[in-house]
Amino acid sequence: MKLYDVLLNKTTNTQEVNEIKIYTCGPTVYNYIHIGNTRPLFLVDTLIRYFKYKKISYNFLLNITDIDDKIIDKAVNENTTEHAIAKKYTNSFLKDIKTLNLLRPTKIIPISKKINEIIEFIVKLIHIKKAYAVNGNVYFDIESIGTEYGNLSKQRLTDLEQGTRKEIDSNKKNSLDFVLWKKTDKGLKWNSPWGPGRPGWHTECALLINDYFKETIDIHIGGIDLKFPHHENERIQFLALTNKEISKNWMHNGHLTYIGEKMSKSLGNTILVKEFLKDYSPNDLRYIFLVTPYSQPVNISREMLTQATEWNIKILNLLKNFNILKSLKQLQFAHNNEVELYKSEFERLMQDNLNTTNIISLINKILKNINMQIRNKKINLKMYKMFNDFLKTLGFKYKLTKISYEIKEKLTIWNKSLESKNYQLADKIRAELIETGVL
Repeated sequence: MKLYDVLLNKTTNTQEVNEIKIYTCGPTVYNYIHIGNTRPLFLVDTLIRYFKYKKISYNFLLNITDIDDKIIDKAVNENTTEHAIAKKYTNSFLKDIKTLNLLRPTKIIPISKKINEIIEFIVKLIHIKKAYAVNGNVYFDIESIGTEYGNLSKQRLTDLEQGTRKEIDSNKKNSLDFVLWKKTDKGLKWNSPWGPGRPGWHTECALLINDYFKETIDIHIGGIDLKFPHHENERIQFLALTNKEISKNWMHNGHLTYIGEKMSKSLGNTILVKEFLKDYSPNDLRYIFLVTPYSQPVNISREMLTQATEWNIKILNLLKNFNILKSLKQLQFAHNNEVELYKSEFERLMQDNLNTTNIISLINKILKNINMQIRNKKINLKMYKMFNDFLKTLGFKYKLTKISYEIKEKLTIWNKSLESKNYQLADKIRAELIETGVL
């Protein structure tokens, strides 16, 4: 499978292994997630669904950041505990990913469960002189790693030093040195060789990958906004400790903008998942992410939302029409040679750096073909099954009303009333069928 690797700045072929190891940064659980937070989750979901389609084993790890200043502040504001805040929003996050029809990761690890391992990880970095402790804080020593720092984000150390605001922290050797262990008297803290404190954010992911996988992973996924400094700092710690790359492939998804403006909590223009789902479906959000190349920014405009809704309605109407004709036994079954051609094209596009933009075009082509077959009441069942397999692999999920004996009777009367031009009765039954979701 060809994937674009951000570190190497080129498309590479993934190596054949017994199990694909994947990591994605999870949420900091101090609030409900917004739709921008879900884009990397939809990206990894598309990837692992294709692995399932090809019967390729994978191991997908996601972290939960349940230790953070924002969680502490939220607990103070709501007069409750950090544990209560973290639990509330972790549960909400898990509910949201289920509602969005995102496959659950193989393993989800809250970082609070790995404090001892983090401390041990930091001790090792100090021992090999890649980190240093000062006044209860521990920092990664950027200069100890030579010219490697900045390779992921394609920035030179000298440029970073010149462009970085000098922090007022006399403990640091270099302004770019980042915290691995933070001395604090605020909120939850743990004892360590350097005194009470809690881990730095950048160390979480490096430790989890090292602790859980024990080796370099195959694919690391995340938003482009995390490339620097988070992913840069994550990579450099793993490299310093193991002398190996943390991941063979880095996949970064583009920013999400809403009506032309970047979506962020600081701008106050975020749309929570639960708010989005009041007016739109999970399929609509999935379409928006799939119709745009994953590495490119997505602008959620009103036109884009309308396009997504109309596309999903077309798909659902096809499924409904087939369901009706099959239940009434009004279909004849035909065969043609197009199925293998479509299947080959689908797999070629998926393996071409997840070219879902062109796959949506392929789905549209198959949709027109099957709609024509339905109009002629002669359908290729292999093609219809393949079409459903593609939709499932892309993560779309549609609810069809089960056609009972009573509904069959109504459908029969509706057809007869149309044939006899009894439009008043036909309209009445049609309204009832729409109400039940059959039409």
